[in-house]
Amino acid sequence: MRNWWWFILWCWLSPATATTVVTLYAYHNAPPFVINAENDTGLNYDLIRALQQELGDQYQLNLQQISRPELNQRLAARLPTIALWTNPAWFVADAGPYLWSGTLFSDREVFVSPYQHAHKIQQLNELTGSRIGAIRGYSYPGLNELIAEGKIQRIDTDSDKENLTRLLEKQLEHVVITRSSFLYYGRQTQYLGKLKITGQPYPAYRRQILFTRDYQQLYPEFEQALQRLTLQKYWLDRLSLYGLKPL
Repeated sequence: MRNWWWFILWCWLSPATATTVVTLYAYHNAPPFVINAENDTGLNYDLIRALQQELGDQYQLNLQQISRPELNQRLAARLPTIALWTNPAWFVADAGPYLWSGTLFSDREVFVSPYQHAHKIQQLNELTGSRIGAIRGYSYPGLNELIAEGKIQRIDTDSDKENLTRLLEKQLEHVVITRSSFLYYGRQTQYLGKLKITGQPYPAYRRQILFTRDYQQLYPEFEQALQRLTLQKYWLDRLSLYGLKPL
């Protein structure tokens, strides 16, 4: 009889204490999003921890690092997906629109040059005759056309760090890089006082979270938690550490 009573009690409590496992995908693997994957440092991990604080024990949040092509494949296959640091302009839904979170922070692509470079870059055609460091596989509207016309030489690498090193070694005149990444690198000893932002001709964009329609029921609760992050000390401290501010 006692065992039967404990079974009934377990059945009654289990639904209330059940934990839903939710995987969030991130395809950004450079600072400030990933600084040290072995130590789980960087904004990818900070956001998971901050959200976990707001959502409590009802959800267990897992971070899965993937590449952009892998993310594209998931979306094309219509698999349930929550993707960090995205923007509606970069993703087109084939079967109904995605759900989008509010803005986590604003970002943009900028041009970085040696500190002694005096000229401000306001128009992309002002880069004519330059060697530009870029990330392999990335597309830069306006810049692409100048490269195709032979007016600019594009030199690709696999990381911002390698581009910035080449810039210091005078193998490049400029590097195109995400502003949030340069805010991190620009404060490192090897770059401090040696490099600066000289152009911001691209418009700013909002970093958001993409939810496929599989998460329609979960979305409102996550969106409320994200809104509360604007008041959460841990999250605000992490953004401040990287020179970022919430919108």
